[in-house]
Amino acid sequence: MNSRIVEGRLTAFLNLFKISRKFSIGFTIMVIMAILSIIGFFNTPYHLEGWGIVTEETMKRQGLPPCLPFNCPNINHVFGTDDMGRDLFSRILVGAHLALIQTVAIVFISIALGIIMGIAAGYSNMVIEKISTYLIELLIVIPSMVLAAALVTIIGRGIQSVVIALIATWSPWYARLTYILVRQLRELDFIKICEAMGFTKTYTIFRHIIPNVAPIIFVEGITDSGSVLIEIASINFLIGVASLTSIDLPDWGMIVGYGIRYIRTFWWISFFPGLFIALTALGLILLGDGLTEALSPWLRRRWRLWF
Repeated sequence: MNSRIVEGRLTAFLNLFKISRKFSIGFTIMVIMAILSIIGFFNTPYHLEGWGIVTEETMKRQGLPPCLPFNCPNINHVFGTDDMGRDLFSRILVGAHLALIQTVAIVFISIALGIIMGIAAGYSNMVIEKISTYLIELLIVIPSMVLAAALVTIIGRGIQSVVIALIATWSPWYARLTYILVRQLRELDFIKICEAMGFTKTYTIFRHIIPNVAPIIFVEGITDSGSVLIEIASINFLIGVASLTSIDLPDWGMIVGYGIRYIRTFWWISFFPGLFIALTALGLILLGDGLTEALSPWLRRRWRLWF
């Protein structure tokens, strides 16, 4: 029985490539980015430079012609070097796994917290429901940029500030969606029967509520992943712009922000990390849209009518 379930799910997954071209393109882009992130974590052409370490070699490389004080893209440095002489290609490869880890962590933790808050609001008594919904609405109106700026001031510049800020601003959206779904499920017959038969709320939640809510929320989370990545890059971009010294952390957004000051002369410092941000966001958006369309026949019919 288990082998049939696995085989059926594998067949359904492979059918997604036939149903949705968006899913195929997005999945291909993300597989490439995942491979690059693995390569960047274990080995790069200039591994120490990729992690932001200034070596003796980078010191010798600074000030070489003809692109004073930085090296242009060439055979040895396909993306050129930054202001400290560090290989930009290595820094982008190392930054790939940072970007993916941040995105995945924010989406999954936000979904988990959102499901917990949404179920607490939608499957409880009236008092808890009202308090929870008011709290969710309050958190939704807080802009992620403002919260991130406050956390950077309190905690300091780093990945943890950005991750906490975006989890705090994304989880209420999933909480509200979960709350709406739970309120709809409470009115269905099988939930009413469970309550009438005396089953506990814990049993009903884990046996019926979560299995019916979680897949919808996870699909929504995959769809939102591209937007999450762009928000990460935007916040880190502002951190990079405000930095007075060279960025050691190989975060794409920070590198782009710090490189803006050299954009007229040494364009590659901001261009190539920005290109990787755009490609990764495009892959996530196509993956999410393709998955949503594949799971919704109504959406597939609508897109065929339009195009």
